[in-house]
Amino acid sequence: MTTPEAEAIRRRCARVLLVDEDDRVLLFYSRDYMGPGVEYYVTPGGGLEPGETLAEGAAREVFEETGLRIDPGVLGPVVAETEGDWSDSPELVIHSRDSYFFLRVPHFAPVRDGLEDVERAEFTAARWLAPAELAAADPLVFPARLADLLKGLLAGATPVAPVQIPWGAWTWDPDRGWTATERAPILDR
Repeated sequence: MTTPEAEAIRRRCARVLLVDEDDRVLLFYSRDYMGPGVEYYVTPGGGLEPGETLAEGAAREVFEETGLRIDPGVLGPVVAETEGDWSDSPELVIHSRDSYFFLRVPHFAPVRDGLEDVERAEFTAARWLAPAELAAADPLVFPARLADLLKGLLAGATPVAPVQIPWGAWTWDPDRGWTATERAPILDR
């Protein structure tokens, strides 16, 4: 729920599960941005620019957010999708449709110079999480849980069609403030 005068925007996003040689996935960490004590993790990625393909947008976002240059052609197929509403202010609701790529990369130290000011304020750290750490943090991953999906990808199981993963985000409820959406199990399509 949002306030009646909230602006609604539709957004197409490309995200990348960057995994190093030790099976650690790179996520951005945030604490206190959405409210005191609220913490979560976000995958690299974001909204497409006009005319971009999913792979081009994903490669651009990875570079802007981590400093890593990748060729869009190495991303392969979309491995997962999710869709839902989120907001970071009571005046705005974003309906986001996110597609995920999976890419193995050598471990690197992310360079966060390309982050937008709002991203720099929101994402307080870039962390490589091992599978057990990801499983422990999984309820905090926005916009969707990744531990089960990543387990299959690490085992070499590339889905024939993108796996539909649950949406998990925050929206503004005028009676309760920020509220998290319900999280459902991963569904294969």
